[in-house]
Amino acid sequence: MAQKLFRDPLYDYILIDLNKHDWLLDLINCPELQRLRYITQLGLGQFTYPGSTHSRFSHSLGVMHLMKECLIHLRQDYSNYIKPLEEEALLAAALLHDVGHSPFSHATEAVFGDHEKRALQIIQNPDSDVHKVLQKRAKTLPQKVNALLAERNDAPAWQKSLISGQLDLDRLDFLRRDSLYSGAEYGNFDCFRIVHTMELREKRIEGKQKGIFVVWPDKSKFAIEEYLFSRFYMYQSVYFHHTTKAFEALLDRILTRAQDIAQDDKDFARELLPPLKLMMGGREAESPADFQNLTDHVVLAQITLWQNSKDRILQDLSRRLVFRRGIGWMEITGTPFETTAKIEKVRVYLSKQGMEHKYYFVEHTSQAAPYKPYSSASAREEQTSVNSIMLFDQKWPDTGFREITEVPGMERLKAITGAPPASLRYYFPKEHQQEITKLLKG
Repeated sequence: MAQKLFRDPLYDYILIDLNKHDWLLDLINCPELQRLRYITQLGLGQFTYPGSTHSRFSHSLGVMHLMKECLIHLRQDYSNYIKPLEEEALLAAALLHDVGHSPFSHATEAVFGDHEKRALQIIQNPDSDVHKVLQKRAKTLPQKVNALLAERNDAPAWQKSLISGQLDLDRLDFLRRDSLYSGAEYGNFDCFRIVHTMELREKRIEGKQKGIFVVWPDKSKFAIEEYLFSRFYMYQSVYFHHTTKAFEALLDRILTRAQDIAQDDKDFARELLPPLKLMMGGREAESPADFQNLTDHVVLAQITLWQNSKDRILQDLSRRLVFRRGIGWMEITGTPFETTAKIEKVRVYLSKQGMEHKYYFVEHTSQAAPYKPYSSASAREEQTSVNSIMLFDQKWPDTGFREITEVPGMERLKAITGAPPASLRYYFPKEHQQEITKLLKG
């Protein structure tokens, strides 16, 4: 068997059967996907965990590998649910789900745009290498891949849930991969059991026709429980870590300051590195060529140059990032009136120090983050494979389906699956920690 092997620290080897899936190797070699080698998976996570310098590229290969393993397992008993072209669309979607990420992943999304929308644009663009490879394989393949990645319901829910659901292959890979590279060992759980005990079952959705659900048998509940606890701990200890979020907030403020300057200073705008012009909006924001060249390295190169900027604020912010100067932070509670009064006091204080609060006093709320712990409330009134984790046992009354937190023996999950309380965190120059802390405490 002709095959291509990729060495991987999680799976030992990731294998592509070239007799069956040679087109997947062509897809991997597309410049749009190769670009992900230069996009860090954890944004500025290395400012907290020095080892977490792994890329979106290795993660994408990992998700493709899990999808391949998942489909091999499902074909044994549910081949009638999976058509050959649907299988290829799932493999391609697993590989391409992150192709639209901006530099430092989620950290610059507010500036450069939503990565999911950008991925759809790349796949739809007839001039992209990705589109050409997919269309060469099958004319309808680009549309099928987009249907799996888009929010609309053009693809079966059970298939979409393998890519983007509460227990999807994307999370199964990044939790373990991020745990490995960061050194935070919270991401260890029985991934093999979760993938290889997956089932497809028909369930009548209230007011609708029957739908196919991805479910797990009762014997897999402890592996899923382990996954949910790992997910919770990784979010709290890695993804929400105050140091990482602080420097990501600083990066956002640097780019925002540059945008603000460029609006009024045309010379400054002209001197931007070409890919950075995407952040100016308009037609330039849609340039596929510039986006292809927009990587972590380009942003860092530009910020290095801004260390000598004529603009005092941009110069100072850039130097704080490059030299990793400490950032103070504090979480505050209280009524909206009390909070507003405290914030205003801090703004007045910073103004007296010659610092514009727009750039030196940054708010972050955990509810706005891309990573959220699992909540049974996410299923709302209508549970599907996408918004809930379902188990199935014919012995259970009614339909035999149960959401994971309702399964006997899973009472411990109640502590981590309720709607998380909103936390309001503020970041500011560390040299003013003592004074600002006093003002926020009131």
